Amino acid sequence: MKRRIFALLSAAVMVLPMTAMLTACGENDSILLRVYNWEEYIDEGGEGSYEYDYEVNEDGSAPSLVEDFEAWYEETYGTPVTVEYSTFGTNEDMYNQLKLGYTYDLLCPSEYMIMKLAAEDMLEPYSEDFFDESNELNYYVNNVSPFIKEKFDTNTMAVGDSEATWGEYAAGYMWGTTGLVYNPEFISEEQLEMGWELMLDESVAGKVTTKDNVRDSYFVGLAILFEDELLSLKAQHAAGELSDEDYTAQVTDYMNRTDEETVAKVQQILLEMKDNLFGFETDTGKHDMVVGNIWLNFAWSGDAVYAMDVAEDTEDGEGAVTLNYYIPEEAANLWFDGWVIPKDENRTPEVKHAAEAFVNFLSAPENAVRNSYYIGYTSVIAGDEMFAYMEDTYSAEDGDETAIDYDLGYFFGEGDYVISAPAEQAERQLFAQYPPVDTMLRCAVMDYYGENDERINELWTQIKGETLDAWAIAVICVAVVLIAGFAVYVKLGAKTDFFRPRPKKGFKLVAQEPVSYQR
Repeated sequence: MKRRIFALLSAAVMVLPMTAMLTACGENDSILLRVYNWEEYIDEGGEGSYEYDYEVNEDGSAPSLVEDFEAWYEETYGTPVTVEYSTFGTNEDMYNQLKLGYTYDLLCPSEYMIMKLAAEDMLEPYSEDFFDESNELNYYVNNVSPFIKEKFDTNTMAVGDSEATWGEYAAGYMWGTTGLVYNPEFISEEQLEMGWELMLDESVAGKVTTKDNVRDSYFVGLAILFEDELLSLKAQHAAGELSDEDYTAQVTDYMNRTDEETVAKVQQILLEMKDNLFGFETDTGKHDMVVGNIWLNFAWSGDAVYAMDVAEDTEDGEGAVTLNYYIPEEAANLWFDGWVIPKDENRTPEVKHAAEAFVNFLSAPENAVRNSYYIGYTSVIAGDEMFAYMEDTYSAEDGDETAIDYDLGYFFGEGDYVISAPAEQAERQLFAQYPPVDTMLRCAVMDYYGENDERINELWTQIKGETLDAWAIAVICVAVVLIAGFAVYVKLGAKTDFFRPRPKKGFKLVAQEPVSYQR
């Protein structure tokens, strides 16, 4: 035994210097960057990648943006970096991983989850160097849309026991709205005038879906509940009685109410809506719209663009379907996904620099174009390259007398940012990606519910809880009786003659060995 212990100690002594050498090598010569992002939310290269000026792989395929970043970082800063890239399916999945002790250097949650992580003091701010506009490699601060920058610089959130702006702790990635994808062959303009309440109407019974998550569905319920109040605000704004800022602020207030009375009323609305649904969905609504299973889908704008593209994308035009996107007059949700740095006491300054460099690399306009093309969502990055891409994608053909001037100046900033687009784009992909500025005024960001989370989650439990019809209850009762009777038979059959079958004439009943049952 002593000999074995001595051998193990000797081996350990020999291994320690080697381990120290490898660790030092890792610290000095290479960086490991752990990135946690949504599934299918970055240009992964291959045939689906945007044709841009990049170095191809040895096999001729387009590299992923992660591969490009690794090469760019080493070339730019002289230090090799390896990105450990992993993905999650929901904000809650990501949050649970953090709580289980998994460590990452960069996360991409949605706005409410950013607020939740900040409130729980789980984030660290970006460095001052990240915001230095004089550094030409700081692509994010030099190219982010002025519309997005204003939102991030003026909205505040709790950070532990203090308060800070979104922009101190988060860098935007993608953004969009929520609205209704609809098939104009089955949904009329008159029906759309019903706004969100259309989702309750019998004319779309069994042909409408909503999101299978509490926040999005609760938002719809709020819009229906406060329809009169929201339309009144819109009229006051149109009459000049409310400034742009006051209009948006009051819409946002209504769309974030979580008091007991409001939650109870929304619950009744959602229960009514549930009876009208084809079903709840997270990712199947796009397909159901394209194949005609449903006529109306509550959707994120990026999914709306995808559904419209796929529906009309046929080689010969046969089977093509025209879908449109509509933002009701009452209100809509304005959402963001952004990059944040979770706290990690073991993170080195070099790793944090690589994390901020990753955000900057993705924010270079040409890379933002690649991402937007690949995943179909709208980047927070502006710049001439992004506008040229949108112009190339949506401009009307020469001589189109029905073309409309679509102004994107609010998003891209000062300059001539007007696209001459086909008239149909006022309610299709271009509208979904960049709603006009007057539409954006009624789009509200949903806050983190904080202490009212439990109340909202209880509402969702009630909505998703299945109720049984009378016939189903009767069947269950009969089954319970039969099972109970069988249990009594098994339990008592060997001890009494009551359940024991009588032997046939001419046969003799003999004792049997007990039978052992195994599952």
